[in-house]
Amino acid sequence: MKQFILTLVAVLVGGFLALLGYDRFIVQPRDAAAAKAESTAKAQTTPAEAQVDLGRARAAAQQAAAGVKASVQRSVEGARKAMDAQAKVMDRRALIADAASRATMFRVSLTEYYQSNGSWPRDADEAGLPAPTEMRGGAVREIRLGAQGVVTVTMDERFPEGSAIVLRPTANAASGMVDWTCEVKGDELKQSLPRCKG
Repeated sequence: MKQFILTLVAVLVGGFLALLGYDRFIVQPRDAAAAKAESTAKAQTTPAEAQVDLGRARAAAQQAAAGVKASVQRSVEGARKAMDAQAKVMDRRALIADAASRATMFRVSLTEYYQSNGSWPRDADEAGLPAPTEMRGGAVREIRLGAQGVVTVTMDERFPEGSAIVLRPTANAASGMVDWTCEVKGDELKQSLPRCKG
């Protein structure tokens, strides 16, 4: 029995020494390494660095926003220029349409005069039409009645020099019918009044 007790004590002491060695050489170094790794990770994500990253992110976001804003402004400016150009073209066409409308009034009055009298009037007054400068308005400088019922609508300084619409009548004496031909002078008028010959 003595022998058994001695063996038991020896096993217990050996187990205790093995556990002590395991703790000293395995567990403590492992815990120390884990603690060191955790403190290193915490040191790498300090608030100062987090602020630097936020600052960089904020700067990148501001730069992206500035780029988008500049792109939108360029698009808006391009659209505004296109709309202004379109409005200018439409204004010009409206002025040309107004001039053609004024000339039509002369054409109607002259057609009626010819059908009633069988000849063309000597001047606008004889046909009951306003004086050339009285028809001024829009882009029309004057509307002049020429020989044989020719009507010339002269455009003002908003159009190139010499821009005009000319209406020429051709009368059939037997039937009293009057046909009108249109002629334009000036490239812009030719584009806006394609039915008129230039």
